[in-house]
Amino acid sequence: MLWISKPEKASMIRKYFPALAGLLVTLALLGGCGAPPEPASSHILTYTYDNDTRKLIQILEKQLQLSEYQDFNRRYKGLIIPQSLLLRFEPFVLALSTESKIPAVLLLDAPWVQRYGVAGWLYELETARFFSPKALAPPIAEAFSVTLPQATGAADKRLVAVPPYIKGNILFYRKDLLKKHGVTAPRTWDELRAVCRKIMSREPGLKYGLILHMTNFVNDFYPILWGYGGEVVDAEGRPAFGEPQNWEACKAALEDLKSMQPDIIPGPEQLKLFTKNESLRQSFFQGEALFMINWNTRTYNFRQLIKQCLASPNGCLTDFNQIGVAPIPCKQGHPYRYSNIGSFGWGVNRFSVGPDRLWVINRAREFIQLVTHKRFQVLNAEMYDHVPSLRDALEEVKKQNLNPVVMQVYDQAFAEEDMRLRSRPYSRRVNNVLEKHLVRVLFREIQPEEALLAALKELQSPGPI
Repeated sequence: MLWISKPEKASMIRKYFPALAGLLVTLALLGGCGAPPEPASSHILTYTYDNDTRKLIQILEKQLQLSEYQDFNRRYKGLIIPQSLLLRFEPFVLALSTESKIPAVLLLDAPWVQRYGVAGWLYELETARFFSPKALAPPIAEAFSVTLPQATGAADKRLVAVPPYIKGNILFYRKDLLKKHGVTAPRTWDELRAVCRKIMSREPGLKYGLILHMTNFVNDFYPILWGYGGEVVDAEGRPAFGEPQNWEACKAALEDLKSMQPDIIPGPEQLKLFTKNESLRQSFFQGEALFMINWNTRTYNFRQLIKQCLASPNGCLTDFNQIGVAPIPCKQGHPYRYSNIGSFGWGVNRFSVGPDRLWVINRAREFIQLVTHKRFQVLNAEMYDHVPSLRDALEEVKKQNLNPVVMQVYDQAFAEEDMRLRSRPYSRRVNNVLEKHLVRVLFREIQPEEALLAALKELQSPGPI
């Protein structure tokens, strides 16, 4: 097991402490900070609070009155983490790096699962019968598993968190226009270029062939890069894009994206429009773009926007059947297409499993089963278009025809035979440095090779992880 060294722990604490002092006080008060343990009868499991989870639990408890969800808030204590901390920091680093027992169960972004799992901070779930990876849909289990050789005696990956849904970036496209002009969704970038050339010249309402995020650009760039056969980090999370094969793949992907400007991808001036919140989905919804890379959960937003537009259609999409989905294209000849997973997963704080080991394991197992249960996931799919992570939940949604949009996303994107779900690098520094330099290529401020050299130089200098 790879442990975070003492100097690294100290660096983490110095970095995160100013913004997280309030959280630490909360954890200390709940944890007792050296006080004798309370008797088992008064124990309560702590978990990181999540508004969406709470809404679904309330429906299952109050409206549907399912027995297993009764008195949920009396059995488990949710710790509220301010949204500003979740967006700007990793608020659990401080607690876990100091071996706090609280929170016992954490809702973690996929890269955090990899980072904390490798650090030895998360409890391995399969051996203790929390959850079996076999219960999860094929694309999802890999992203929430890490290699724990010292803990398990084997080099294979073990599940350390369970996601209640599948979220990843995919290719949205105007299915109505592709059908009208007799073409199918592209598998490769060459095919996407050809489709754009054919359709854009015949559809004057289209402004753009492809739009993608200009804030958090690397989230969209990673699946593109993987589809070119490139990597930015090795298995230990160290920068690896300086290696010849990876360097050429990174350079080729950036050069190809740049070469699509301004005929397919917007030029520098137009790209500034896509730095605003919700600008991407609004542009696609208004019929300006033929293709778009975005999270699959945007189907919910589109369905809501279409409802608003039906009363007075004015250049916007009026029927969700106008929209198709597919995996993000890859380079010609590459065997796989990829998605950068954005799901959060429930993991167990390894340090919470102490003297009351059986109590913690049993209660944590019970909690995770409730927040990832088939009924929970089916309700989530019905209400918010979240694609279930459980095989049996997917089967239920399909069998009952509860939400055709959910099954469309799963069948036509995530379940495609050549689709692979992957997590972006778990190093915040790697992601931030690449974001800063690579996006400048599309704004025509720097050449692809210059951007890569600048990123590599910065990452080779000392800095936080």
